[in-house]
Amino acid sequence: MLTIRKEQMDSLSQYMIRSFENRMFLHLKTNFSNEIKALQETDLRTFIQKGIKRSKEYDIILEDDVRRYLEFMAMYGHDFDINPKTAWAIKILSTENGDGTLKMDMIDEKELSILRKKR
Repeated sequence: MLTIRKEQMDSLSQYMIRSFENRMFLHLKTNFSNEIKALQETDLRTFIQKGIKRSKEYDIILEDDVRRYLEFMAMYGHDFDINPKTAWAIKILSTENGDGTLKMDMIDEKELSILRKKR
């Protein structure tokens, strides 16, 4: 029987987190280059790590949802979750109802609504 020690699970977990961080680094550099152009590599990595940590505070834990959270950080600023200019996001993220996917879906819908009004 295979036994996985806690140290092995911790190493695997750390590897998975680093792998996700690396994918998000490339994703943001590729798809949000204008929004993050002021960030040096180490700053972007810190940006991603802080975003992962903050998204977890809102029960946003699935990779796709965290990716969307990081994208909104890139578009609206690293503090979009607490900035009065994006109060609509604060209300959605702070709600007790719904999981991370629902919250990110609601933010996507609101963002689309804002874009439509700008046309």
